[in-house]
Amino acid sequence: MLTLRRGLAAAAGVGLLAALVLLVARHPAPRVRRASPPPATGAVQFGANVGPLFNGEPYATPQVDAQLAALAATGAQLARSDAPWEASEPQPPSGGVHRYDWAFDDRVAGALAAHRLRWLAIIDYSAPWAQSVPGQDHSPPSSPADFAAYAAAFAQRYGAHGSFWAAHPTLPAEPVDTYEIWNEPDSPVFWYPQPDLARYAVLYLQARAAIRAVQPDARVIVGGLAHPQSSIPALLAADPALRGQLDGVGIHPYGPDPAAVLAGVRAARAALDAQGLSAIPLYVTEFGWTTRPPGALGYAPESQRPAYVEQTLAELGHLHCGLAAVLLYAWVTTERSPTDANDWYGIASPTGLPTPDVRAFAAGLRAAATAGPPLSCG
Repeated sequence: MLTLRRGLAAAAGVGLLAALVLLVARHPAPRVRRASPPPATGAVQFGANVGPLFNGEPYATPQVDAQLAALAATGAQLARSDAPWEASEPQPPSGGVHRYDWAFDDRVAGALAAHRLRWLAIIDYSAPWAQSVPGQDHSPPSSPADFAAYAAAFAQRYGAHGSFWAAHPTLPAEPVDTYEIWNEPDSPVFWYPQPDLARYAVLYLQARAAIRAVQPDARVIVGGLAHPQSSIPALLAADPALRGQLDGVGIHPYGPDPAAVLAGVRAARAALDAQGLSAIPLYVTEFGWTTRPPGALGYAPESQRPAYVEQTLAELGHLHCGLAAVLLYAWVTTERSPTDANDWYGIASPTGLPTPDVRAFAAGLRAAATAGPPLSCG
């Protein structure tokens, strides 16, 4: 619901960001060995949303690298960012042949891999020629088959044994192993003009089949649900074929405080369990707080947010709700307009100044990885 997408522009001070890297690196969080793909049970993987670093290409490469170095220094393992169909296939196929321009995705894949961050890729939205509502990229694609073809081509390039890694042998290999299909398909903001879960189910199933045809071990998850407690049963009722075809479900449990976030996770787990899907992992692909303007949806006072971030990460690391991954929204945002809440979700400063939020994020990751009493999901 609160995801920031494109058109961001900011200037970052590389020298100041380098200071932030050094500050966080003095107390790094322990890095947990990655599983590929992540298991339904076991250690939770942690990271942050980094789409604002890339969407609209607001930052030069040195600034992107400095921001990602700071993120990696916290002990984060994952970075969630868009793989926008519209950027990779701006023109329709000709004679049934798809032609892709991978420049945008190559930049994301290369930057993340250089800092040993695994890309949790969001396969989204509708290319201009494929929009069911002209001019609305958040409208569902007119052809799920064309969307699925893009998803398969993306997996062939960036997944295990993908062509991108073969073409860049000097990069650490960090192949995509988890693909999130769309973002908040149960929200009219991202599934325009109104959610249609039956139509989304078709899109998910075709994309999953296409990805797994080229990468059989891939995890293909339902795009982060804004209202999982009601959307999970509605989605399964809309298309029972989803049973047995779910590798995971993304959720966005935004709330006014840590207790509300955990309550949202528990409610999503209960919704899955009630459908007999207790083995399906949950992916918290967004949660977080904005610090401006006061009273905005998702607002937390600037003085309070660091404690919220640290507490939520620590508790999610010990919550026995079948979590596979947790990603904060967001690592950095523009901090431009005092009236635009989306500009103030970022915990890192766009100018590179050290922030209490980043120190709290690193502390939360350390606490999450430290042995402690489990928190019940019930």
